[in-house]
Amino acid sequence: MSSQKKSYSIWSCTDDDDDDDEQHAGCVFCTDEQPRPTHRPPHPGELRRCLANTLCSLLLGLLLVAAVILFVLWLSLRPHRPRFNIVSFSISGGLDPAFSPAGASLEFNVTDRNPNRHIGIYYDAVHASVHFYDALVAAGPAFASGWYQPNKTTTSITGLLDVIGPRTTDTSWLSFSAAVQAGRVPLRLQLTTAIRFRVSNALHSGRQKMHVTCDLLISAHGNLLPDSVGAACDRYF
Repeated sequence: MSSQKKSYSIWSCTDDDDDDDEQHAGCVFCTDEQPRPTHRPPHPGELRRCLANTLCSLLLGLLLVAAVILFVLWLSLRPHRPRFNIVSFSISGGLDPAFSPAGASLEFNVTDRNPNRHIGIYYDAVHASVHFYDALVAAGPAFASGWYQPNKTTTSITGLLDVIGPRTTDTSWLSFSAAVQAGRVPLRLQLTTAIRFRVSNALHSGRQKMHVTCDLLISAHGNLLPDSVGAACDRYF
């Protein structure tokens, strides 16, 4: 047999009048149905938890907005390293595979580009050196004193050095003489300085030592080969 949910009602009357209109007068109706629960006000602990969750959400939102703003500022103010290119290079009198170039003069020109939109660069004095592999060819100052380079400008770094080698008695002479005979002499120009980035009048970066390396080829006439004109130089800190 299937069970059915039963509902019970109880009538209690205090008036025995048979009048239909007043049949239920003075009667109390009772049922097993429960009354609807009344609204219960929130507990103070629940209010505190709700308030804490709201404050945490607001704080996390503010932190996210601040992080995005700082990231955008960092991208706009992050200093970019200067770019260097070899423009010209020559050794006076040319090169002879039978004689050392020591005593000749060497001249070079390197462009220095500051690509930053709002950041200037302070330079210390620049020292230059020229090498044939590991052998020193010439060395000396390119800029004897420091200077300031404004944003989005290009500066020419020129140098005039005295050639000191390689000599015919050096271990590198045979390789140097063979390169002169071939008409392609590989040289390496190195510039050494220290720089500081100027973000604003009151904000400067720390001084960083910078090395610039320009690999180049010259002919037996002592001039820069077309392959090396405008070649980019490597720089590292």
